[in-house]
Amino acid sequence: MSKEVVERQSQEFCEAWQGIDSIYEDYARRMNISYTTLYILNLISQLDDCTQKDICERGRLPKQTVNSVVTSLYKQGLVELRETPEDRRVKTVHLTDKGRDYTGRILPHVQQAEYEAMAGLTQEERNGLLLGMQRYCELFREKMLE
Repeated sequence: MSKEVVERQSQEFCEAWQGIDSIYEDYARRMNISYTTLYILNLISQLDDCTQKDICERGRLPKQTVNSVVTSLYKQGLVELRETPEDRRVKTVHLTDKGRDYTGRILPHVQQAEYEAMAGLTQEERNGLLLGMQRYCELFREKMLE
């Protein structure tokens, strides 16, 4: 395969990836929140007893970004912070009733759209997509560490 073909496919891949990101960003904007806030709310709703550190690690987000979003969610009454028994300085982040109501109105649409998009692919397409993404990630990581 020629270098030009690989470069074009790499560009097409990046554009497709950015297209997916823009879909999430557009939806978040329609919900009057940032994409990062949408992402963090989704993580909090999925993780039990998560700390801000857990959110940083799982979401691969900077500590300052997570702290800023969690602080904003706390001020809005969407999350509460609970001290951990092991270390009172460490707090876990939990949705409040208001937060569960809010995420219950915005997250199901995202999850349903993700499901239906995946279900719209054939089994062969799903397998190829997943295997290809996993392999690309592995190779990209290797090359970035060189």
